[in-house]
Amino acid sequence: MNYIWDILLKADKENITREEIQFILAKVCSPYMEISFTDINTNSLPEDKVVEVNPYYRFYHIFKDLFDINIEESRQLREVLFDIVLHYLGKLDLKQGLSKNEFYKNFFIKDIEKGVFGKEICLNIKLFNKEELDYILTAFITLYKTGASLHLFNKVLNKVFKNNRVYINQDNPKEMYIYLGKHKTYELNKKVETVIKLFLPINMNAFIYWDHHFGILGAENTMILDEIVMM
Repeated sequence: MNYIWDILLKADKENITREEIQFILAKVCSPYMEISFTDINTNSLPEDKVVEVNPYYRFYHIFKDLFDINIEESRQLREVLFDIVLHYLGKLDLKQGLSKNEFYKNFFIKDIEKGVFGKEICLNIKLFNKEELDYILTAFITLYKTGASLHLFNKVLNKVFKNNRVYINQDNPKEMYIYLGKHKTYELNKKVETVIKLFLPINMNAFIYWDHHFGILGAENTMILDEIVMM
């Protein structure tokens, strides 16, 4: 992690809100590095989430007068301003590397948070971690380009529920049975409901099975006593 945008991405990966990161002026720093860690090979954020930065590495023209050693007044205010400006610069760094799809994802998440897709989706989307949310937003782009499909639904379901199995009713192709292989919880139930509402074609009906599989003739591992559910 050599740059402020590296720190923000690391926070995202560890499910830490970017606002929790505090950037401060490095007391001792290398003129050849932006982030000042004691161990230059570290791959983790400090436990207190305070990161020392050498602002003169890339932003000398912005910070050259902010921490003049001859100026003592309003130091606390200047430290707060320093943190705010570095967060802003870090966001600019990240936006410079955004593709068109990343901009689309930002628009989608803003619409979801505004309730464009309904209040329930707005509330439930917060249950997904950042990686799962990225899969959903990527699938949104595909949905708008190609329309709803079972392939897209299965793809999203596999990303959120790794060991699921989906079966189509041979007597009624509009019915599917989804085995998730997980103990049912409020959070997981809301997640699968959200995936179904967003991506399952409207003419399909889904039946959810959690930690007990239904029995399938000829598949011995699904025909274990006390571990199957009757359909």
